[in-house]
Amino acid sequence: MSDILKITEAEFQARKEIPRFPDCPELDEGLIRKVTETVFLYPDPQPADVLFIFGSSRDDEWSQPATLFLKGLAPIIYVGGGIGGRSFATGRFLSHLIRDDLVACGIPRDAILVDEESTNTLEDAVHGKAIFDQKGIRHYRILFDCKWPHAGRCLRTLKKVFPGSILYPSMHDFKYDGVLYTENLRLDWPDEERSRSFVWGEYQRILLYSSRGDICP
Repeated sequence: MSDILKITEAEFQARKEIPRFPDCPELDEGLIRKVTETVFLYPDPQPADVLFIFGSSRDDEWSQPATLFLKGLAPIIYVGGGIGGRSFATGRFLSHLIRDDLVACGIPRDAILVDEESTNTLEDAVHGKAIFDQKGIRHYRILFDCKWPHAGRCLRTLKKVFPGSILYPSMHDFKYDGVLYTENLRLDWPDEERSRSFVWGEYQRILLYSSRGDICP
């Protein structure tokens, strides 16, 4: 085990309160609509003080958030993600892996700030705020980027941690077990067992974390 990994992958997975692919009940049209409206957002990329990229342990299309920076929508990038899925295969922080992908897309390395401590979405935000405050980085307007089904939870998390900030969402495509998921997931997630379970899990996390005040409702 790499020196950066304080826990094993089994211990990391055991921390999850809701599994990545929970059992999904029968869904009627009303519940499908409610889940969709809660979990998914429409992209609205606007000029901001910082581009906030949430950590991910999946095979993501990092060229998409890289384009936001290359278009001049933010002068600096923050990447969350300490330990996660890919860390156990590579022995590296997720944020470092993502930074490498962004640099490969043409972004200057010195334009990217990384977190090395977070293990979940809430910690991505909390640690990001600490870094911004420490370095005096303005964050009145935050353009945030994440996977499509992660957007609703990311928005509610940032609202909790950055209550005075204006938030602009942007989402990117990703692969899971070789299957590419795009913005079409918003429409077709109920049609396939794995995507149905994945999105249902996100919905359950939003309900749980908002009920105990970790994120905004």
